[in-house]
Amino acid sequence: MRIIHTADWHLGRILHNVSLLEDQQHILEQLKAEIERNPPGALIIAGDIYDKAIPSEGAVRLLESFINYVGGNLAVPIIMISGNHDSGPRLSFASKLLEKAKVHIIGKASVEIQPIILSDKYGEVFFYPLPYLSPIAARSLYQDSEILTHQDVIQRQVARIIEQHPKGKRSVLIIHEFVIGGEVSDSERQLSVGGTSHIEANILSQFDYVAMGHLHQAQRAGYDHVRYSGSLLKYSFSEVKHNKGITEVTLDDHGFVSSLHIPLNPVRDMRTVQGTLTEILEQAHLDTQREDFIRAELEDKEGLHEPMRRLKEMYPNALEIKHLSKTNQNAAQTETSFQELQKQDISELFAEFYQHICAEELNDEQQKLVADVVEQITSGSH
Repeated sequence: MRIIHTADWHLGRILHNVSLLEDQQHILEQLKAEIERNPPGALIIAGDIYDKAIPSEGAVRLLESFINYVGGNLAVPIIMISGNHDSGPRLSFASKLLEKAKVHIIGKASVEIQPIILSDKYGEVFFYPLPYLSPIAARSLYQDSEILTHQDVIQRQVARIIEQHPKGKRSVLIIHEFVIGGEVSDSERQLSVGGTSHIEANILSQFDYVAMGHLHQAQRAGYDHVRYSGSLLKYSFSEVKHNKGITEVTLDDHGFVSSLHIPLNPVRDMRTVQGTLTEILEQAHLDTQREDFIRAELEDKEGLHEPMRRLKEMYPNALEIKHLSKTNQNAAQTETSFQELQKQDISELFAEFYQHICAEELNDEQQKLVADVVEQITSGSH
């Protein structure tokens, strides 16, 4: 079976007050053409279909048009799950009716995980879609107060799948999570605070293929058959070096055979230009892609008059300016400040912090308590 794995469409995304709907429509037209050229056995969308829980009308229309064409006209089975940006109940509207057209939208998690069974010449393939489920929602769903992390959630779900999965049948898991070691960008919304959002890749290894969503860079996640397809477009300047596209997966009668990254070409790329403002404006005359989204990294050491206005005269879609000299100066100041902090007494630092947060000073009893705690910590570290 040939599968096309995608994720993180973020339909309706607005970047620096610029709507990306036109760019998203352009990239989805390429995806349609690829599917029509060589129809897959299934199309997977592994979460974050929309950019917001309440998507814009334009975003909804864009998804509707795509589903009508690929699921309706081309009759390609579609399996999509909700991500942390999506509202599961809204996404899965009319999902029971759409199932009849082999368009499977799984927005809400349930205790019993129902597989979607598709077939090829080798037999059945069991697809297990796991819509995004936070630990707090999982505690309510499973009535289990000991579920504290995303690892706990996925382990619970995977154990149930393995328990019920027919022996000898091929399996594909679809999830929207953050695997430890994955390369991140500025675009991904943090799933939770600290390390509770991370899961280990080894708990996913039993499946023939794992279609991951959440991280925007196309990459393997611990194993060749556990992969992120990445987003369809660049959604922040931390992604300028990403090669965006889709992942083509091949399964044979034994399971995973290979994966292939198929690049997609945006109507407007996202990139950075560097130099003094004068140099950038002079070089822009030779630039054939001036409609791209641009961040200018300026090397000017002196102040500039209306640099963004001047930049937009040559690059109408310029979005950001970064002053490199100020950045280096701030970094040096930060390093100096950190060194000064290291020299300060811990009790004094805490007293300053307390006053900043509570707008009052520590009383004598509180100061003594802090001093005792600091002494215990410092003596225990030697």
